[in-house]
Amino acid sequence: MNALDRIRKICMALSETQEKISHEPRRVLPKLHQRILAAGGTIKFNSEPLLGEIEGIVIDCRGLSARDSQPDLRGVKGELILIETSEVELSRPVRLIHPRWPLYVIPREDNLFMLGATSIEAEDTGVSVRSALELLGAAYAVHPAFAEARILEFGSGLRPAFPDNLPRIAIDQNRIAVNGLYRHGFLIAPALAELTLAYVERGRIDNEVMQCA
Repeated sequence: MNALDRIRKICMALSETQEKISHEPRRVLPKLHQRILAAGGTIKFNSEPLLGEIEGIVIDCRGLSARDSQPDLRGVKGELILIETSEVELSRPVRLIHPRWPLYVIPREDNLFMLGATSIEAEDTGVSVRSALELLGAAYAVHPAFAEARILEFGSGLRPAFPDNLPRIAIDQNRIAVNGLYRHGFLIAPALAELTLAYVERGRIDNEVMQCA
């Protein structure tokens, strides 16, 4: 199996896994790892290879760690809260359209619900009191029974974003950098993987997201 066949197989495995599993990263990632290994890929954790020392095609998906080559990246903080209650039943995610609180409630297994997510132009970690109050208050507005839910976890993370908040596939010979997915990374990652594969296989250029050096 040549390199292109392996890339194609891995990309197909990633897309199929996301379609079959609820969008909960902690459940999806182990499945993705299994499919990558089954497709002939290798995963190395806690390693920092130098891009110049890697032979062949390099697809750089390092997020904010790619600032050494994409200095216009910035981190946008997102905060979330995980709660538990048996008094609310949702079969699908619910989005609250509000000018101040763009809340979504995502149901998960075992009576769990994820409340998210803020979008703050800051790169610190942790959840602020203000954000927690706004998320919990908005959840209560969606359904009063959330008032008796148990808070299990607060969390935050940084989303890699470019100044225009649009994703970008930057091509420089054998190096392909895929970055800037902002708030929509987990949803649009399969589409960007397909575009990347189409370029690697056939040299196809998508003018909306691709930039060639």
